[in-house]
Amino acid sequence: MTNSVDADVIVVGLGAMGSQALWQLARRGVGAIGIEQFTPGHDRGASHGESRIIRTAYAEGTAYVPLVKRAWKLWQELEQTSGRSLLDRTGGLMIGPADSSVIAGPLASAKAHDLKYDLLSADDLRRDFPQYLVTDDLRGFYEEEAGVLRPELAVTAAVDAAVASGAEVFDGTAVREIVPDPSRPRVVVDDHELTARHVVVAAGGWLRQLLPSTAGLITVERRVMGWFRAQDPAAFAPARFPVFVRCDSSGDHNCYGFPSTDGATVKVGLHTWPGIYEPTDPAAGHRPPDQQDAERFADAIRGTLLDVDPYPVRMTSCMYSLTPDHHFLLGPRRELPGLTLLGGFSGHGFKFATVIGEIAADFACDGSTRLPVAQFDPHRFA
Repeated sequence: MTNSVDADVIVVGLGAMGSQALWQLARRGVGAIGIEQFTPGHDRGASHGESRIIRTAYAEGTAYVPLVKRAWKLWQELEQTSGRSLLDRTGGLMIGPADSSVIAGPLASAKAHDLKYDLLSADDLRRDFPQYLVTDDLRGFYEEEAGVLRPELAVTAAVDAAVASGAEVFDGTAVREIVPDPSRPRVVVDDHELTARHVVVAAGGWLRQLLPSTAGLITVERRVMGWFRAQDPAAFAPARFPVFVRCDSSGDHNCYGFPSTDGATVKVGLHTWPGIYEPTDPAAGHRPPDQQDAERFADAIRGTLLDVDPYPVRMTSCMYSLTPDHHFLLGPRRELPGLTLLGGFSGHGFKFATVIGEIAADFACDGSTRLPVAQFDPHRFA
């Protein structure tokens, strides 16, 4: 840290990715400031809802597998550092027709990276997982290297660990402007300006507002999660009911879910589904769930799970921040010197938060990373 800047690195946004970047910087001894407009662990963005899936045989592409394997290790390190339980290994079950992305995708990743897995027929699914409604055209892909992450607890654990290692945190502090500069980028907050050697921008849905040149790279959409009462909660306990993703061959109907963590309900979310694509202004906040959301969930539950009430006992909204190809934005952009961008993670990014934080710290400190991130280059849409 030099006398000419307020911090070596400033991290804007302390959600999933920003909290982890702050921890990784602080544990390296880097003088870091984290700025959050709300409170770490808040419910205004994409890092809430009590649970997120982590899976290793990645349906979205084989290139993700080395990153998620590294993320597993770092999640375990954060658990040890914080003394908090952040991750439960439950196994993961993908269900769909043989030609669907949730079967063909993880199978390709498993073969490319020599991962253990089981392929299940429709009869296998009915025998091993009687909680599901299974038609003859469905197949299953099961892996042990999958489980449940606790998002709010993970965010606060990373922020607390960063502070314990010397980072400074300003919460309840809105960033008004970020001014790029190759050696002294500036962050304008409510009533003053902070300077740094580098700035990591992990602002989620607010990225395009803080950095207008990224406006074409991110769209923000509302999504809803629901909790559904199980008639026999023990059948949906983590030991008997793994995290799951289920879709049809078209990909138009894609839902995901979790074992019961409260001994009463099962959580389900709609990832892709007709009628759910609603643009959202982050400043206004995501619209609360309504009866139409409940009806969509009822259709999904009736076609997916047995002995679960189809209408939710509660729901919550969140925001998806999406790039045009639904892969991440990760790294610098030429017109934004002195900045590292983290964005476009919603829908499948939380599991990678620890390794994204490590990559962000690499870029901030060294200008590059040894980890494979070429496919996430923010310039790929030029």
